[in-house]
Amino acid sequence: MASRAIFVFPPFRLDSANEQLWRDSNLVDVRPKTFEVLLYLVQNAQRLVTKRELLDSVWAGASVSDELLRGYIRELRDALGDDAKKPRYIETAPTRGYRFLPRVNDESSVPTPPSEFKPSKAAQQLRVGILHSLTGTMALTECPVVDATLLAIEEINERGGILGREIQSVVIDGASDERAFARQAAVLIGEAKVCTIFGCWTSASRKSVLPIVEQRDHLLIYPTQYEGMEQCPNIFYTGAAPNQQIIPAVSWTVGFLRKKRYFLVGWNSVYSRAANAIIRDEVEACGGEIVGEEYVLPDSTEVTRVVRTIAQTEPDLIFNSLVGDMNLFYTRLLRAAGITPEKIPTVYLSVGEIELQSLSAREIVGDYASWNYFQSVDRPQNHAFVKKFRSRYGRQRVIADTMEAGYFGVHLWAQAAHAADPDDVAAIRRALPSQSFEAPGGRVRIDAENHHTWKTIRLGRIIEGGQFEIVWSSEKPIRPEPYPSSRSPAAWKEFQNKLYKSWGGNWTKSQSISEIDDCNSSE
Repeated sequence: MASRAIFVFPPFRLDSANEQLWRDSNLVDVRPKTFEVLLYLVQNAQRLVTKRELLDSVWAGASVSDELLRGYIRELRDALGDDAKKPRYIETAPTRGYRFLPRVNDESSVPTPPSEFKPSKAAQQLRVGILHSLTGTMALTECPVVDATLLAIEEINERGGILGREIQSVVIDGASDERAFARQAAVLIGEAKVCTIFGCWTSASRKSVLPIVEQRDHLLIYPTQYEGMEQCPNIFYTGAAPNQQIIPAVSWTVGFLRKKRYFLVGWNSVYSRAANAIIRDEVEACGGEIVGEEYVLPDSTEVTRVVRTIAQTEPDLIFNSLVGDMNLFYTRLLRAAGITPEKIPTVYLSVGEIELQSLSAREIVGDYASWNYFQSVDRPQNHAFVKKFRSRYGRQRVIADTMEAGYFGVHLWAQAAHAADPDDVAAIRRALPSQSFEAPGGRVRIDAENHHTWKTIRLGRIIEGGQFEIVWSSEKPIRPEPYPSSRSPAAWKEFQNKLYKSWGGNWTKSQSISEIDDCNSSE
């Protein structure tokens, strides 16, 4: 990671050049080596830093015991006023390492609190919003997308910005809560006066922001693969449509793996429900069978029952649409029940290189994932991208699909802003269709008709080291089709509206259910 002089995680400020830790205006007494440990954790905030990595980085190969390291961590907790049982700053992952929990900024990028946003001092600055989950169950997945988005902004600023104007990013936390995303989108547009919002990961968060950008006639650039069934003039979609991820994955498992009996595992969100409806339609059209369909929540006690049901059902293959750290407990129980990739493989729709860092390598080698981008893509543009990202954020970092989509989305937007008036949101929207860019994963372009992105499809097999071996690729970009052809657009909209109403006006269900309702019935 590139060095920065000042790191801020309120009320603390870490001055790396002078090796000082400040709490507001008070200097905190910290020993030099303890400061080094804190600095490394802060530089790698919100990522699990293993004990070995920390020892190698801070003690440069010297022989140091785990007990000594624990002593330094205790000193840091005392200095920060932290509690190991209810950590706010340093979380212990037993036997593995430590995670620094707060989001860290340098002083120049810390946004003013929403209620105190003021106009930019420099008229040359151009404000954009970055809206992702920095806390909560989705933070593990979304924080890296923020990093990739900021990297693209830095690249554009290094080249002179937009028509000579520097891009200023305002980063706000969606807190893994669809209602918070809606509130924060309104803040970014109404108070921060951003010209564009880059963000959202879950479909629930996007659907909560959609009416905000529609009402304000604004612009959201959305980087995540999703279930489709949507086309909004105020949103540009740089992630995959269903025909660029879900549907090809089903066809591949039928044609190449020769699977017939499928089990679907998801969480009670519009994404999992819709993705599984698409899978069901495709599997049945291919002569296959859905032998089980279950939904869980992050803290659900239903996980054990779901795993037991899979073991009893003995499907040929599992499609998994769980997101974020929901997969940790589920996957461990799956392996404990003797369900391995050799016996019953899984195809993941929301697990990439980021999530693999938190899963045991030996437990997941041999499973598959369907994406448009993998870090292992062998292209000069991708090698340069990975090298630059790691130079900026640390050699241990990995790149995943949504990060790449977040990255090139900024570049597509910048090209449109160059061609239009950067202060005119409507002009940028008009200029975005048909923009193209040589992205790390391949050439991409915005479809002028539906505002989705032409992308290459890839299936990857998980290998040792937390990476993917690409086992199939479309080799060329595929035109996006937001509405799967198995049902009419009107039927898909009705399917989603039925979920929304049954969940009390939310895009996720507040409690786990085991039965499958008639939302899955087709026309």
